[in-house]
Amino acid sequence: MRLLAALMLLTTTMTGAADPAPVIDGWKNSPVYVDPTQRALVPDRDADELKSRIEGRVPAIRIAVVPAAVLNNGGGDNGAAAKAYVDALVDKQAADGIYLVVFGGALIWGSAVGVDTPIGNILTEELARHSRSDPVGTLNGVLDQLDVPKASSGPPGWIWLVGALVVLLAGLGLVRRWWKSRPAKDSGPALYRPSYEVLPDEADTLAERQALAREDVTRFGEELDAADVRLDGVDTTADVQAALDAYADAGRVVNGDLDDDELLDVRARVEYGRWRLACAQAVVAGTPAPPRRARCFFDPAHGVSVTDWMFTPGGGQPREIPVCKACQARLVRSGR
Repeated sequence: MRLLAALMLLTTTMTGAADPAPVIDGWKNSPVYVDPTQRALVPDRDADELKSRIEGRVPAIRIAVVPAAVLNNGGGDNGAAAKAYVDALVDKQAADGIYLVVFGGALIWGSAVGVDTPIGNILTEELARHSRSDPVGTLNGVLDQLDVPKASSGPPGWIWLVGALVVLLAGLGLVRRWWKSRPAKDSGPALYRPSYEVLPDEADTLAERQALAREDVTRFGEELDAADVRLDGVDTTADVQAALDAYADAGRVVNGDLDDDELLDVRARVEYGRWRLACAQAVVAGTPAPPRRARCFFDPAHGVSVTDWMFTPGGGQPREIPVCKACQARLVRSGR
């Protein structure tokens, strides 16, 4: 039994007849035939994906994409011309199955031969979901309704394995380079610098940097005591409480045997607390809240930094540091 359904997207009037032989020849190699003139409508990649979905399917599904010019019948009845063309394809193929034919951007015709499938209803639903310029979407939608699994995506498993091995080897190489070039523990960007001015040799050893951090937390506590803000202020409560919490967090850990990375965490807590305190003071003074930035790396007495700068000290490792406007200008002039 043969069930035919015509779904017209655009009516064109042409004359002449078309030979289905090229489609039949194409189906000998693949269940998806795309006329060379229609590859802009159904590119090779999409045709290959459709082929992966339907190849070896039982009952067979065959797809053809042909020019709308094959509807040349001289009478302007594209539906009759499409039916005649698909009938000729079915007769020459002489096999049961589902036939889906795209006639350019004009019409899609489905035929179920020896298969109890409501292809007409399925096509109607899919054409309502897709534009006529998207036959690939329509065809994939039809296959979805026919419960045809989607084509597996991605390269074969062995390619993934080779790729993973390459990535692993590259990662090992990077780790080896990092290990050889890593800075010593007492040098590099993790060195603690307090918020107050000190001489360079006052932070030479880890023990000295620990002492500087303890002093920094103590000074911050004194700043909180001297600050002219109240915890119960209408608009300052949140900022003052955050500053107090930062001081308490830093104070709980600063007396331990901290390494440079842990000291950096202490500094971050103190800097955050100072910023929240400054925000509360700005509310009291009626001025805008200050930006949250670290103090100048070269001299904290310069005040809050205005930007970050990639700096390479003599014989040292490159590091990103916060700098004030004056120090930024100096670095620009020196080319560092």
